[in-house]
Amino acid sequence: MIYLASKSPRRTELLQQIGVEHQILDIDVDEKINRSNSPQDNVRALSVLKCQEGVRKIISEGKSSYPVLAADTIVVLGDKIFGKPREESDAISILLELSGKTHLVMTAVTIGIMTEEEAKFHTISVSSKVEFAKLTASDCKEYCDTGEPFDKAGGYGIQGFGSAFIRKINGSYSNIVGLPIHEVVQLLKELGIPYWSK
Repeated sequence: MIYLASKSPRRTELLQQIGVEHQILDIDVDEKINRSNSPQDNVRALSVLKCQEGVRKIISEGKSSYPVLAADTIVVLGDKIFGKPREESDAISILLELSGKTHLVMTAVTIGIMTEEEAKFHTISVSSKVEFAKLTASDCKEYCDTGEPFDKAGGYGIQGFGSAFIRKINGSYSNIVGLPIHEVVQLLKELGIPYWSK
């Protein structure tokens, strides 16, 4: 059993897909990007912050001390970081910037393990390349009408309607969805955390 410090239904589905028994922790953190740091430093810092908040929640609510898994995903084009769009105009602007180009999807995953004395945090990050087709403003507006872009980094979901925009990927598909499953399993194994539900 682990805790998932994320409300993302996609991360829940990916963990269920490989039989990881988990409970969801409802946490809130300020997902602020530090523009003076690299994209990798940003995504790793946000992942750790979410995991720390999950651990704090467990301690404050007196829950069982299972490991906490948290993740953060960002989209990067050149040196520009794209988070979740705030509104339709923001989503359309992001999608048109990604149009016809290859961008990076970066996910950091942190697992926090508690002992009586302390909590230790272990973080990995994974990047995948995504090549977008050429989009028109009309394509982007129609996509926004589906409601899909607004809770997703980069304003699109590869597992939904947004898959129509993607010409090619290089790297982990599940990473682009929001959780790099192969690497997560390797980390769970390294830390000696059983992950198959019985």
